Amino acid sequence: MRGIQILGAGECGLPLALRLRHSGVPVTLVTDRDAAAVLSGSVTSTQVKFQPTLELESRAGLGVWRSSAPRIQGIRFNLVIDRNLVSGWAGRFSEPAQSVDQRTVFAHWLAEFAAVGGSLEIAELSVPQLDRRAAEFDLTVVSRASRDLAACFPADASWSVPTEPMRRLAVLYLDGVEPDPDGLGTYIALPGHGEIISYPGLTGPPGQERRCEILLFEGVPDRGLDAFANTVPAERLPRAAHLLQWYLPAALADRYRNAELTDGGATLVGAVGPTMREPIGTLPSGALVLGGGDVVCRMDPGGAQGANSAAHCAAQYSAAILGNPTGPFDRAWMTSAAQPWLTAIAHPAARWTLAVLDPPTAVRELMLAAQDDTTLADAFAETFVRPANMVGFAAAASAGYPEPDAHVETAPH
Repeated sequence: MRGIQILGAGECGLPLALRLRHSGVPVTLVTDRDAAAVLSGSVTSTQVKFQPTLELESRAGLGVWRSSAPRIQGIRFNLVIDRNLVSGWAGRFSEPAQSVDQRTVFAHWLAEFAAVGGSLEIAELSVPQLDRRAAEFDLTVVSRASRDLAACFPADASWSVPTEPMRRLAVLYLDGVEPDPDGLGTYIALPGHGEIISYPGLTGPPGQERRCEILLFEGVPDRGLDAFANTVPAERLPRAAHLLQWYLPAALADRYRNAELTDGGATLVGAVGPTMREPIGTLPSGALVLGGGDVVCRMDPGGAQGANSAAHCAAQYSAAILGNPTGPFDRAWMTSAAQPWLTAIAHPAARWTLAVLDPPTAVRELMLAAQDDTTLADAFAETFVRPANMVGFAAAASAGYPEPDAHVETAPH
């Protein structure tokens, strides 16, 4: 076997590389940063991994933080209008979720990949460069792609997704936040403005991890929470503190009154445009490459599905490769390798994310009714764990949150 080439060292590429190496498959992993650069850089995203993903990682020997990362027991949902708590309830997951800073995770996994004999290349390959070297490997898997490389993967014509990001994002990793008394994550819906999401996590270099709070602002474009564009890192915590005080009741905002950034790279701003592509890409020479993770299915982090979907993609692709060690890794094989992940994980997660950010009537009614029904609250929380169980909600006509009867007040920036 000539080996497998993997582009991208994230939640899909790294576990796939490690799973294959643990089984003796030659793997070349191509990424733009080594472990030291990952650790010294900015946070890469938010991430919550639910029980099915945590079990996948543990069975593969990748669940390093199962005993040390804080346990997220469920969701505390709050609907806030004009600083008034209109509805609130708590729903529990069937099993706890966890979150670990991806800088911590990727640095550890990169070191492990080197330790088990993987070949790591620090490079950013152009499409012509990738095309020239694809023939040197039995299979190339693309889990991270430049704009030019992503264009080699056709859009999935069966999907209609928004052409622009649904939210503009800001994430801060914080020390000094008062823990939720029940170990729950917080989901605050602000109709007309977006969402504020917060939950405990683990951060720090491998071996020096510590607890933190991860705070995510999901701002509807050009509305009140969309307040971080063109800011430098030093401006983001004061801006976040101001927004919390402006939009939230004191009882919710006061948890963050002593918050400080965990480190100099603890903030990130940006936006995620929804993307649904076919899993098979064609290079200029006609060579085929297999897409995975965000290259194929990329959604806003507000649905908390990205890391989970990527992890399941890695597990599925690994099983497909190990089950076909002599190849060929042709179009038919690529289709059969990708379809189970797309059908069972990626597509349901994408539908659910769209429904959470632009709730159909059924979802909005469920959110409100859960206040008086703990079984319903738990069922809604479990939707984040297993979105395929409730895809019917996403099939309803997209209606969005109702605007408050009063004016929509915007915080001065």
